[in-house]
Amino acid sequence: MDKASVTRTSRARTRLARASVAMVAVMLAGCSFASAPPVRYFEVRAPRAEVREGIMLPSVIVPNFSCLAAYDHLRVVLRRSDVEVVTSRTLQWTTVPGRMMAQAVRFHLEATTRFESVRRRARPEPPYAVEGQVQVIELTESPSMGARLGLHINVRRTADGAVIDELFIDESTTADGRDPADGVLALRQLLGRILDDLGERVIAAIENDVRAGGAGS
Repeated sequence: MDKASVTRTSRARTRLARASVAMVAVMLAGCSFASAPPVRYFEVRAPRAEVREGIMLPSVIVPNFSCLAAYDHLRVVLRRSDVEVVTSRTLQWTTVPGRMMAQAVRFHLEATTRFESVRRRARPEPPYAVEGQVQVIELTESPSMGARLGLHINVRRTADGAVIDELFIDESTTADGRDPADGVLALRQLLGRILDDLGERVIAAIENDVRAGGAGS
């Protein structure tokens, strides 16, 4: 066999080897995509608040809440024990928890019809602000499926920055089933109960401040 024939044979073998490697890579990628579980997305919307009777109160803003780093992402946090929490690639929120919780508070306060307006932000700034931090938002796996939610809330007079009420909330509940969706439903119910109490506190704090000669009086 002459030198040209040897070169052509060597190149053909090289192309065949590359093609084989590429085919194996495609097959492995296909297996990987086929075996990857789908991502499940969840959102938490609390039940609509009841209309509350009383004097019309000044406008409030509810900016998006801050969030502790362990929970400040789209992945759902799962608690597996008293000392271990993990995040899930396949379970995710539709938006980050700080935004989700602030939106729930805005919708709740607006539905009470006690405020002139409830917004995320406004210029000029309205007389009062409800500010918060998500300190815990997780599903529990052991000993049974459940949910836990912790919030730190300040009701602030914007003119001078005075905090007229402060709440620390940390509550848990159990779910009826073992699926993560059952845990999210339990979290939704828990949030509804928290918002009922929170709404009363916010209304009472601002109403008392207005009557005492604070903003909007």
